[in-house]
Amino acid sequence: MWSGCDRQDVGYPRKARVNIPCVSTQTENKNAQKSPFTTKPEIQTEAIKELKRCNPEGRYWILADGTDVKAALLESLRREWNGDVDMQDGKLEELRLTYDKRCSVGSKWKSSQAIERNELVSSLTTELDELETDRQFLAQGLQSAVETFQLKINSPSTPLETLKSLNWDIFEYKTFLEQANVFNQNFEVFIGDLDPVQERPVGPILRSVKKECDAHLQYLLNLYKKKRVCATHVLVFMIADERRNRKPYAIPIQYVPYRSIRDQEVRDFTKKIKEAMVKEDLKVVGTSTDGEFKQLRRIGETHPLHIWQLAHCARDSVGKMSKRTLLQMLEMNGVDAAGQPIVARPNPSIPSEVILQLADIRTNQGMSLDDAITYIRGELVPEGYTPHPFRRDTPESVLDKLQSIVATYQFRADVSYWKECGVDFSKYVYVPEVDPITGETHHERADHNHVLKRIAKHTRDGGSQELTYERFDEAMRDPTTGLTHAALVGTRRQSVPDAEKLLSFHVAKFFREKHYFPEAEYVETIAQWHEASDGRGISQLERCRQNYRMLNYILDEWIPWHRDHDLSTLDINKPINGIRGFSRETVVEVTTNIESQEFRRRQNAVIGFEETPRGSSTDNLECLFSMCHGWLGPVFTLKEFKMKWRKIVREFSKRMDPELPFFCHTLNERFSTDLLPSFDEVPIGCNDNGGDNDDDTDSRNPYRLHRLVRNTREDSSIFAAGRSFLPARNRVSTRQRFHRFDIGLPPLL
Repeated sequence: MWSGCDRQDVGYPRKARVNIPCVSTQTENKNAQKSPFTTKPEIQTEAIKELKRCNPEGRYWILADGTDVKAALLESLRREWNGDVDMQDGKLEELRLTYDKRCSVGSKWKSSQAIERNELVSSLTTELDELETDRQFLAQGLQSAVETFQLKINSPSTPLETLKSLNWDIFEYKTFLEQANVFNQNFEVFIGDLDPVQERPVGPILRSVKKECDAHLQYLLNLYKKKRVCATHVLVFMIADERRNRKPYAIPIQYVPYRSIRDQEVRDFTKKIKEAMVKEDLKVVGTSTDGEFKQLRRIGETHPLHIWQLAHCARDSVGKMSKRTLLQMLEMNGVDAAGQPIVARPNPSIPSEVILQLADIRTNQGMSLDDAITYIRGELVPEGYTPHPFRRDTPESVLDKLQSIVATYQFRADVSYWKECGVDFSKYVYVPEVDPITGETHHERADHNHVLKRIAKHTRDGGSQELTYERFDEAMRDPTTGLTHAALVGTRRQSVPDAEKLLSFHVAKFFREKHYFPEAEYVETIAQWHEASDGRGISQLERCRQNYRMLNYILDEWIPWHRDHDLSTLDINKPINGIRGFSRETVVEVTTNIESQEFRRRQNAVIGFEETPRGSSTDNLECLFSMCHGWLGPVFTLKEFKMKWRKIVREFSKRMDPELPFFCHTLNERFSTDLLPSFDEVPIGCNDNGGDNDDDTDSRNPYRLHRLVRNTREDSSIFAAGRSFLPARNRVSTRQRFHRFDIGLPPLL
């Protein structure tokens, strides 16, 4: 009753927040049905209008994340479809029209008392053509199902459930193909009997056709379940206020059922959302997704976003060129009147000085062609560094050296071109673009917590050659680190708290005390980077320093000479996969997020307020999915999600309304009716200089990421009697495990 009140007000009746009587569930459902929101996978324009009314001056992020749903293709007695992939491209509607058209023909045969001979012949002939198409589709599907089954059955690691499912697919395709052949034969007989030459009455033939109608309609129902694409995931889009100072601050506006989705398709959906927001004069800051949609952060609508993309395109441009073609770009055939070299195949990206230098060292210094090319190749990187080969772990041939030379100068020409256009890749790894729809700078970011979990996975995989990973096991055995065995081995792969325990300040402190300096630098750098985007109580300047420490930590291995402040001199052949043990996608996402945050920080004075560190976080979507699981259970179908979608949007819209008083309090006070404090505000209980006490192991440390949180059950470094009988979270009882097991698919009889 006193949730959210000050401690001195607890127990005071006048300060109690009692439950308020409300309408019944039936009335609430009726109100949801009357709301302007729809259950279709389309943009909820009414929700955007409500957001405009509540906060017209806000700056908004477009957030996107997906969750899995139970695969289930359904058709109700009213012939309503559910569970299908709907990418808003018209394919589902087109398939539904053909299904309704064929079903209407069968229904007409079944309900007609009399029908003209010519009309019946025409409808049977049309259905025969459709059956021929069905037979081709089923034959191809059967062949594909058999090939897939043979491939999986030869693999010893294939689960039995998968083999059962594939076996059922083969059986169903065979059955439907046999049914199609039977219908084809029967309809040919009917058409032959309706030949006017035979002068047979139509009535008996129509009765024979009617006998086939029920089986034919059931055949169509089963056939189109094979033609329909079953959705296994739902992608939800939300728009969230950048300041995040009043909760709830996000609202869902669209969902997309999909089985697989490309990055460009996600961008197309965000385009439509941006158009709808611009129509209501709402400002769009950027788009934030999880790590699945990697291309969004590499290339934009108008120009490349990341410097890696420029290097990748430059290497691709010469990948298929021959040695002769490349030499024609570099070998000088003469000099024109202006003193510029003449080559057989001019390439404006290659400076004339390089062509003249190649000719000079061959003529005046007597170098062979191979030695001259090797010399030019070595000058592509600063003195003291060895260039990487064009093909990884392969000594360079003359062709490889020529490709490296031409690709490098193509890359530098691209950097120079984009710099003239206002996109300076010589100073920044990532440069956001000006969106053609909004006319404002549009940021593309990856969700910070997803990136943190991915870094924790790379740490567990042991990808870095500089670290000794046995020392993490040593840290787990020390009770002052708070590192548990589950966090070390990644038992809960999607757990952010486990990632924070693995890469915490306490683990870094342990490494420093043990003089494990490479491990200490690695963990402390990542912990500070995480605090810059997720911690409270540190200044904008300190966040900037911690971000750039992480960026420099990556660039020190990627571009060791990056402190010369000219990134155009990078070695384009240096693979970024494996830098600091990270994958290529992780390197791109970390550097993108840092550069994007610092770009936004430089605009603080112009915009008028600082960006909240969690502004682009997709935790709002995680909250929405958790709410769906609370309503619908741990596993739900697309139909169940669809039925709740209107209510979800309506509830979020009500919470956005500042004129609608309500209380929504949870255990950790996630939702509040008051404005939230700034992330830069120092928490109560800190020392005077604004810093935290690293030696304070009390769990009440005001800085969340500096608290030492121990788990007695999971922490093997703490002695606990009866450890196996301590309560464990999220574990069902023995009775539930015995009675609620998954029975799976039946065997094929």
